[in-house]
Amino acid sequence: MANSSGFFPAQLHRPRQRHRNLARLAAVFLWPFLSLGAAGAPDYLSAALASFSPEVPSHWAYSLTTERAGVVTTERFDPSKPPIEQWTLLATAGHGSTEAEREKYFKYKASQTPGALKATFQRSDIEPGSIRLIREGPDRAEFSGTFREQSAGADKMLAHLQLTLIINKRRQRVERYSLTLIAPYSPILGVKMNELVVTMDFSPSPDAPINLPSASSSHFTGRIFFFPIEENIRYRYYDFTTTP
Repeated sequence: MANSSGFFPAQLHRPRQRHRNLARLAAVFLWPFLSLGAAGAPDYLSAALASFSPEVPSHWAYSLTTERAGVVTTERFDPSKPPIEQWTLLATAGHGSTEAEREKYFKYKASQTPGALKATFQRSDIEPGSIRLIREGPDRAEFSGTFREQSAGADKMLAHLQLTLIINKRRQRVERYSLTLIAPYSPILGVKMNELVVTMDFSPSPDAPINLPSASSSHFTGRIFFFPIEENIRYRYYDFTTTP
């Protein structure tokens, strides 16, 4: 470990580092049990959160259909291919992709970070003490929560979002999450976010004991300088296959 002080031996910092490591381990493995008061979290919630991932696992290929402003685009992601070839344009605007469209798409993807779509947050970003039961039925339960301060520090947007989780009690899996802007927010000068709602639905995989994303949506209203903006996007995930 690097000696951050520049003067004291690294050994003097190790007990404190051990405590920090133990705290991280406790946060990862015990946090589902540290909320909902002294009674502890229900078993189905703890099991659902332990297996929860808000994005597609890294070894799965899938197709993605995006609908934005009336235009539908279909892409295919395959993590077994070289990074620059992992995304392929299959169709756009109601027809199969042309060579010119694929070339334009290839140049655009080459300028982006390679890999699958990344989730806005990870399970470890959720503040454990914030999870509260909203309503519960025989098959499903709804919980709300917020995000850790240190996570919000890395991504300031998280501090302004409310998290909602829909849990399938019988399968002990997260079936849906939603992120809602708590109050109007200006991330940068000249930009005003009035509304933001992001949802992700999950369905059981027929080939593995996990849930995979099936649909997602994003609703946004706000202003960029003096121009009002409204955007609605819908995504559909399908044709999942595992890769080596």
